[in-house]
Amino acid sequence: MQCINICAPAMGGVMSQDHVERVLGRMLTDDDFRHRASLCLAEACKEEGYLLNEKELLSVGKFDISLLSSVAGRLDGSIKRYS
Repeated sequence: MQCINICAPAMGGVMSQDHVERVLGRMLTDDDFRHRASLCLAEACKEEGYLLNEKELLSVGKFDISLLSSVAGRLDGSIKRYS
């Protein structure tokens, strides 16, 4: 499957810290979202309504998702999403 880069318009090169934090938090607490993001971050974000710009997608996409999986595995189940 090809990952198509679907971005929100760049906002003067300024990253929205709130959007980035929401995506990272969701990746920690939602195994399904994290899996979809590992396949295609732009598509997973679009499906969930996270409108990241290209710079944000590139920045988040550089992160090693296996590290997030490791941390997520240590979280208390009461704060995780289950699909």
